[in-house]
Amino acid sequence: MVHHTPQLDHPIVCALLVADVIVHEGLGIVEEDEPREVSYEALSYTWDAPVFSRPVKINSLEIFVTDNLDSALRYLRLTDSKRYLWVDALCINQFDFKEKSIQVGRMFSIYKKAHRVVAWNPGWTPKKSAILSTVLMNISNDQKHSEGCIERFKDLHDFLMNACEPPLFKRTWVRQEGFAARELVMQFNDLLIPWEDYERIRDFIALIGGRADDHKSRNGRNRAARYEPVSLIDALVFSSHFGVTDARDLVYGILGFTITPISQGLPDVQRPSLKVDYSRSISKVYQDVVRYEIERTKSLGILDFAVSRPATSDLPSWTPDWRTYDPRIAQHRVLNRTNSWKYGFIDVQRIGVSWKPVPQPHETDGILHCRGVILGTLLENVDETTAWEPFISDSFDSGFKKRFGGRCFDDVELFPGAKRDYRSTFNDMFKDGNIPLHEGRLGGVSVSKAGEQLLSILQDGMLEKIRFGFRDRIVSPPEPIRGNHIIGLGPRGICLASGNFVKGDIIVLFQGSPFPFVLRNSKQGRYTLIGRAIFPFLFEHKSASFDDFRMDERAWSSNSAVYTETTDILQSRFIWPEKMASIWKPVIQDADFLESLEDFLLV
Repeated sequence: MVHHTPQLDHPIVCALLVADVIVHEGLGIVEEDEPREVSYEALSYTWDAPVFSRPVKINSLEIFVTDNLDSALRYLRLTDSKRYLWVDALCINQFDFKEKSIQVGRMFSIYKKAHRVVAWNPGWTPKKSAILSTVLMNISNDQKHSEGCIERFKDLHDFLMNACEPPLFKRTWVRQEGFAARELVMQFNDLLIPWEDYERIRDFIALIGGRADDHKSRNGRNRAARYEPVSLIDALVFSSHFGVTDARDLVYGILGFTITPISQGLPDVQRPSLKVDYSRSISKVYQDVVRYEIERTKSLGILDFAVSRPATSDLPSWTPDWRTYDPRIAQHRVLNRTNSWKYGFIDVQRIGVSWKPVPQPHETDGILHCRGVILGTLLENVDETTAWEPFISDSFDSGFKKRFGGRCFDDVELFPGAKRDYRSTFNDMFKDGNIPLHEGRLGGVSVSKAGEQLLSILQDGMLEKIRFGFRDRIVSPPEPIRGNHIIGLGPRGICLASGNFVKGDIIVLFQGSPFPFVLRNSKQGRYTLIGRAIFPFLFEHKSASFDDFRMDERAWSSNSAVYTETTDILQSRFIWPEKMASIWKPVIQDADFLESLEDFLLV
């Protein structure tokens, strides 16, 4: 509680009250021996430089706060009555890890129950506040402005942008605090602006900047961001763009606007959750994220986000470093449709097959337990004489000829473009250098027996789809192939892998992983995760009469595979409904292939 005073320069005097914000909708407090519930406000601000030089008297004790908090408290205190205000620096003992962990776990609820959240914008003079107030009085959503008027307002563009994009909004905790708020207001010294007026300024900036049509779609996105929680991964991908004082807060500071349950005690195996614990190191907190996502998604797909770790990272190789993660990697995956059946992607959540990671032992710091199949060993160079030849299993060759009256897979009247050599096709597809794997490069592969087995099972699956499509009928020459049919063929001697692979690294498909990874033998049977691998690399060939406009070609084959938007926004952008995705199903059901599974310890 902040005591009132008529003068801005008077000392700041506060009373720290014991309050219950769990049971009550406001503050459950006891004042003058009387229990009661009062409404309160919560302050959203930045700590700025950790220089504590400004005195504040709390319960007759003097403590010191930063310049920014001192300024905020001076302008927020009232002249004629006390004000109930929640301020993290004053209400949480920042030096007690146990108390801080408990209170941070409740942070979202605290801001959500506040009567309103005040976002404090420092550095504003009375003159700037007066200009901003004047602008607000002269704009409205329905008002029409002449071109001359808009031109004059353009001189204010940078000024208004500074008001609408303050450093405050580049802080991680502010994202959660704004999301939680029932009512959010912006305060610029003594000028208070409701969120609706803030949106009016944003719309006006779009108008004077020549982007008048942008604000409608932007407002829709803002509403979605304000009211719809997302997955933890969606929030973390962009975390490195926001500032924190403590790197653990890149995780803890966003939990409130995600679907992540916060654990208050022992882990619940039936309901994966994260526990806020400031006694844990940054490395352990980021490892906790990986383990939580593996349990939540029943997939090892989270490991793909570890590829952007700097070489000097102090984290295990399998742990994404959210301090430096580059969201352009995720964007590249989406734009290049990297998660496709053609590039070895297995969407086990949609094709309806049990393909789960092995359970993780409790508290194995720095180690991730996996089981996987070695598909091959990477070579530094590609053997140009043999590597580009397609792998054709005996069963596929004989089955194809039987189905099409003795004709081979590269008969141009059946599947135009199917070749015996894919080097030129690859060069044509990626002549701009924009290959499906971000910062990846081409390498040779010495395929293992299990790798050849995988290729054979895939090809048998394609033949089975064709057989089913023709109702087991033989298509004899010269009859053309009718309808929409696809085969995917690929060389067994090439692989796209992370650019830092070396000769001798292995390609492994983990149980529960949607795609293979490159590993490097570290020591004593432990492995370092190098990054993702695209193997096999399949070239898609459509039948001669293929109709791209048939809607059924963008549907899943599994009855349980329904393509819907979920709280995993990024995940829904990563993958598309693809009919051919079902060819991976027999691979992860094949008993002989699964016999090649072996244990791996990632460090």
